Amino acid sequence: MLLMFILTASTFAILEQQRERLLQIAIDNAKDDIQFIKSTLSSTLQQNNFEQLGGLVETWGRHVRYTHELKITAANGFVLGHFQRDTPADRPHRLEEKIRYSYQGLASLVFVKDFGSVDDSINKLRWQLMSGLLLVGLVFWRMSWLSLHRKREAMMLDRANHRLQQTAEQLEATRAYLRNVFDSMPSTLVAVDAEANVTMWNKGAEKASAMTASEVQGRSFSEALPVFASRMRELKEAIESGKPTRIERHVTRMDGTPRFSEIVIYPLSTDKNRGAVIRIDDVTQRIQMEQMMVQTEKMMTVGGLAAGMAHEINNPLSGVLQSSQNIMRRLSSDLPASTATAKELGLDLAVMHEFLERRGILGFLEGIREAAERAGRIVADMLAFSRRSTTEFSPLSINELLDTVVRIAASDYDLKKTYDFKKITIIREYQSDLPAVPCDRTEIEQVLLNLIKNAAHAMAGQADRTQQQIVLRTRKEVDWVRIEVEDNGPGMSEEVQRRVFEPFFTTKPIGLGTGLGMSVSYYIITEQHKGTISVDSMLGKGSRFVIRLPYR
Repeated sequence: MLLMFILTASTFAILEQQRERLLQIAIDNAKDDIQFIKSTLSSTLQQNNFEQLGGLVETWGRHVRYTHELKITAANGFVLGHFQRDTPADRPHRLEEKIRYSYQGLASLVFVKDFGSVDDSINKLRWQLMSGLLLVGLVFWRMSWLSLHRKREAMMLDRANHRLQQTAEQLEATRAYLRNVFDSMPSTLVAVDAEANVTMWNKGAEKASAMTASEVQGRSFSEALPVFASRMRELKEAIESGKPTRIERHVTRMDGTPRFSEIVIYPLSTDKNRGAVIRIDDVTQRIQMEQMMVQTEKMMTVGGLAAGMAHEINNPLSGVLQSSQNIMRRLSSDLPASTATAKELGLDLAVMHEFLERRGILGFLEGIREAAERAGRIVADMLAFSRRSTTEFSPLSINELLDTVVRIAASDYDLKKTYDFKKITIIREYQSDLPAVPCDRTEIEQVLLNLIKNAAHAMAGQADRTQQQIVLRTRKEVDWVRIEVEDNGPGMSEEVQRRVFEPFFTTKPIGLGTGLGMSVSYYIITEQHKGTISVDSMLGKGSRFVIRLPYR
């Protein structure tokens, strides 16, 4: 009964809202009607067709819905047209307008609509709905009475079904939860039976193999993941023994790049369902980070050793270089003291110089001097590992600095290195509005000169004598100035690229390189200027070194 009362009250409220809405629509329509009538009558009045007004007013009054009265009166009170129904209006709505016509007068337009039919239709609908609700209520009461005893009979069955449904839902929720946990793991997770056939396959495995769980269901583990097929022996041994197995570093190669994976095999503990769960994690980044840490520590250790060795070698080396220079000076006839001593002893310096020349002694002395100078440069490079720069940086134009380095390198020609820098085409791709970079001019010149000379040396050793060229690029990035030195030489293998910045690593023949140039360049850029340096190369395609220096 309460429901019927609520339903009836709601229905009456809805009908009342509907009545108000219909009245508002009728009022809006009345406004539109009078505007249309006004427009048409204005045109008729402007044309002085007064005899047509009566017929128009009569026609509109009879055919426009809800019209109770329509009247147009001239400015002098003369009625030009009038329509009015005989029955009084139940709900009149009056609208008035003024119309200007040719006699410069204002005609009055009265338009009255009777909206009582709206109330009649709503009242009629209200009683129809009341009758329908009463009938529905009787039917509902009858059906409720008939179904009451059915509910009593089915109550026990419903309770039993409810308990079964709850159990099934709990099992499904548990299964979905476990499956969600299985799929949410970032690792590749694969469950196999005693024969190493796949029984479960998570999202990580789908991503790694590009195969769905339905596609690999029942297939051998080695077929589902062929890159790990070599670990089938360890998998079967773990299933047989029931002991977990860990493979810390499994190496695979994709497009020539090594990828490292950690594999852990967890055997299932039940006797009835033998098998295992295999977890595979990509640890390439971790291995690379470990290698970088080892490399960094190695370079720090080598730097410390190099500093100690350099200081110990520097003193006797200075003595050797100074002594060789003094010997060369004292054998020269240009030194007055040597000339006086030779005259006192009756020695002809020209004959002695000829003897030393023919016997190659002067060449040996020159070789000692060159070797000492070369050793001195090596010592200076070794000291760069441990030297902390105290130089105050000054802002420099990188474009101008590159041009200076090119001019220095252009004067370099070495028969031993078999290259002539003047035969190399230099292509400049500079950004004109490059900001000034605070740096040590000498050190950055040393790095750039080393890169350019290395590129020239690499191209000189090419069997294919194509046009040799070096491209110098500068670009502005967010917080960096980017410098590129690119050549079209023979390029480098991946192994050489990984070791190119290691101390004492060189690809040059013995006597042409110490393996310190790139290491010193690396420390100048990264440690002393807080920048970065990297290499991108491919065999047969050339090499490109990229330097980034902070400019603010």
